[in-house]
Amino acid sequence: MSKKLKLVLSTWGSTGDVQPFLALSTQLLKAGHAVRVCTSGIYQERFEKHGVELYPVGVPFEQARLNWAMDEIVKIKDPFRSAVFVAREGILYKADKWYQDCLEGMAGYELAICHFGDIAGQEAAIRLGLPWLTMCYCPGYVKTAYEAPAPVPNLGMGGNRLVWKFVEWLIQKKIDPMFNEFITSVGGQPRQLIGLEGMYAPELNLMAASPNITPPPPDLPERHQFTGAWFLDEPDYEPPRELQAFLNEGHRPVVISFGSMGGSKREETTRILVEAVQRAGQRAIIQAGWGNLGMPNAPKGIHFVGYVPHNFLFRQGRCVVHHGGAGTTAAACRAGVPSVVVPHLADQFYWAAQLRKRGVAPKPIHRQDLTAKRLARRMAQVVTSASMAKNAKALGQKVDEEKGLENAVRLIEAFAESKRV
Repeated sequence: MSKKLKLVLSTWGSTGDVQPFLALSTQLLKAGHAVRVCTSGIYQERFEKHGVELYPVGVPFEQARLNWAMDEIVKIKDPFRSAVFVAREGILYKADKWYQDCLEGMAGYELAICHFGDIAGQEAAIRLGLPWLTMCYCPGYVKTAYEAPAPVPNLGMGGNRLVWKFVEWLIQKKIDPMFNEFITSVGGQPRQLIGLEGMYAPELNLMAASPNITPPPPDLPERHQFTGAWFLDEPDYEPPRELQAFLNEGHRPVVISFGSMGGSKREETTRILVEAVQRAGQRAIIQAGWGNLGMPNAPKGIHFVGYVPHNFLFRQGRCVVHHGGAGTTAAACRAGVPSVVVPHLADQFYWAAQLRKRGVAPKPIHRQDLTAKRLARRMAQVVTSASMAKNAKALGQKVDEEKGLENAVRLIEAFAESKRV
């Protein structure tokens, strides 16, 4: 495409939601387009490092509120109740401020690319009259007769349709009114089935997911286009001396990363993880993440780290223990190592099921059920499994060959052309 576009992106959420937008932004810049991203100001430094303009929107980040929210959500085992909590206390929290800031940040741009959950950003694009499309990273949010919504097992096409009907009823009863109260307050048109069809742009939704990890179902609606996962590579990254020394001094460790999963129980969680590693007789690298995991004096064979790119870190491990976030899951698969999944909320149960189905992870452990004994047993199961190692290596090669970002840019440019932008 010869015409250079003025593109504005908006994304709500934690690092797993924002990182793909940073990756896409860098690819769009390489293609010669002008890019601005509307998101929380806490990511300003990360975007600046990659030369991407960030327009801060929403209220300032509150660590104490994040900890409270994570503590509450871990108590909820019902995935629908968990989704309601995330919608009310996350997406819709101070959404009017997010919306007004997006109106300002999007003004003067030609086309908007919005996170599927960023309803406030979407409504701002609509109010400004911008052509818009959405991005989603979880195929599990798209209704299909070939699978039931996670964590319900596959019940066959008839059974799956019945479960989806029940989910639709719940959404119409509990989710739609909550979102539509906000949407109508800013002059928007009410939507239906927000959480399924109602959160995607009507013409194009980019599915930033690997078809090798989760193959597209035969009944996937045409507006959903799989691109492959979006990765932000940092080829110039050099590990700190302490980390490299730890890697050099013994056998490959287990890598543990719960990403943006925070909470106030950092000491308790750290103790569980350390004890599990010791019970399993492993060495481990534990990433602090938003939960700020760590302890003053690390036991022998355990090394705590802050930010380390997953593309580097996961390739050092025998397996990766993680929460099952979409980005973390894709990175673990790309690294060619098996996983132990400890899902906390939302789509994480879907990804845990997909990895088990691909033969690269055992049965997951719900975060509420996490104990050192259970985790040690899963670790031992994975690191001694030749079949999981073989499956993970083969899957990693396939995922690594995908051209997710290139495919996304091509689809965005074609969409802009169809709109004569």
